[in-house]
Amino acid sequence: MFGRNRKHDQPRPDENFEPYEEFSGIPMPVYWIAIALAIWGALMLYDTGKDVTLAQDDRVEDRAVQVSADLGEGGNLFVANCSTCHQPDGQGLRGAVPPLAGSEVLGGGPDIVARILLRGIDGPIRVRGEDFDGHMPSFASALNDDEIARIASYVTLTFSEAGTKLDPSRVAKLRDELADAGSFEGGAELAKLATSMSPQPLYPVPKMADAMTATVRDLVFVGRGDVWACASCHGDLGQGGENTPRLAGQSADYLAKQLNDFRDGTRNNESMQIVAAGLSDAETASLGTYFSTLRAPSNASPNLSADLARGEQLALRGDWALGVPACFTCHGSSGFGVAPDFPALSAQHAPYTATQLATWAGGDRQNSPLGLMRQISQALSSEDRRAVADYLASLPPVPAGQTASAEEATSNVN
Repeated sequence: MFGRNRKHDQPRPDENFEPYEEFSGIPMPVYWIAIALAIWGALMLYDTGKDVTLAQDDRVEDRAVQVSADLGEGGNLFVANCSTCHQPDGQGLRGAVPPLAGSEVLGGGPDIVARILLRGIDGPIRVRGEDFDGHMPSFASALNDDEIARIASYVTLTFSEAGTKLDPSRVAKLRDELADAGSFEGGAELAKLATSMSPQPLYPVPKMADAMTATVRDLVFVGRGDVWACASCHGDLGQGGENTPRLAGQSADYLAKQLNDFRDGTRNNESMQIVAAGLSDAETASLGTYFSTLRAPSNASPNLSADLARGEQLALRGDWALGVPACFTCHGSSGFGVAPDFPALSAQHAPYTATQLATWAGGDRQNSPLGLMRQISQALSSEDRRAVADYLASLPPVPAGQTASAEEATSNVN
C-alpha cells in the first residue's frame, strides 16, 4: 500500500479545470517604484506648503507697503496687530476669525472698532451670515489712544463704507468709560451699538459663578486629602506662574483630557498624578469647565532673554527648513487654542512652555495628537524653544478681559 506510485494516486482534473498562476510575491522593482512615488509625494507637499507660506509672507509685506502709502501708521499698526487673525485683506479665516471686509459690525464706524479694541470679544458672533466663536483679546494695555484711533480709522476707511477718522481724544474718553466693562459678550451685546448687524446667536457664555459649585470651590481653594487645592499652585484665577501653567481660559475638554492623562499615566508629573488619581470623572469635568470660564489678565512675560523676532517667526510662519509648521496652524489664530487637542498658548508662562517643549523633545511627554509635538520639538534647538516660549508669553490671554477679581473669586470660599 505504501509502495503505490503517488503520481498515479492524484485525481485527474475535470473538464472545467482552468490553469492559474500561483502567488509568487510582488517584484522588488514595484516596491521601489512605490517608495519613490511616496517620497516624491511628500516632497511635493513640503514644497507646496513652503511656497504657500512664502506667498503669504510676500502678501503681508506687499500689503504693509500698500497700507503704509494709503494711511500711514494706521496701516502698519493694522498689519502688526490685526492681520495675523483678520488677514491683510480683511477676509479673516473661514470658520475661525470673522472677516472685516464687508462686516456689518463696521456699520458702527470707527467708534465701535475702538470699543472692540479696548474691550475685546468673548462669545458667539455672526458676521456675513457665518457664526464664529468670538475670542478677541483686549488691546487696552498693548496700544495707546493714538494707536487705537489710527487702527480704528484704517479699518473702517479700508473695509467699509462708514469710514471716518477717529480722534485720539475720543479713544481716551472711551477708555475711561469702559475701564471696568470687561469683554463684549459676543455679537448680541455688540448689536445693541451697531444696528447694522444681523440677528445674533444668543446661546449663553459660561460664567464663573455658574461653574462654581460647592465641590469645585472646595477642590480649587481648600483641597481634599491628597488632592491639593488647585489655587495653591495655579493661583486664585488660574493664572499660574513660571513653571506652573496658566489654566484660565483653556478649553474645558482640553483640561479634562490632561487630568485624565495624568491619572492613567499617559502624561508624567508626580504631583499631578496624585491629584488626578483622587478625582472622579465628574469632578475632572467640573474643574475643566470652571477654569475655562475664568477671566484673568496675563501675568506672564518674556523672561528667557530669547530672540522675540525668531519666536514670532516660528509662531506665525514656522520654519520649513526645519520642517516645523507655524504654531498657530494647529493652536489657532493668535495661539488661542483649538479644543480639545490643542491648548491656548497665548499668555502662557515662558519657562513652562520651554520646559514642555524640552520634555517632548526628550520623549518624557508623549500625549500630543499623532506625536506631533515630539517631532516639532526635536526639530527645534534649545534657542528656538526659548524664543517661541518668550514670544507666546508676550501675547494677550484668551478669553479677553477680566470679569472677576481674585477677591471676588476667593470670597466664595467662606
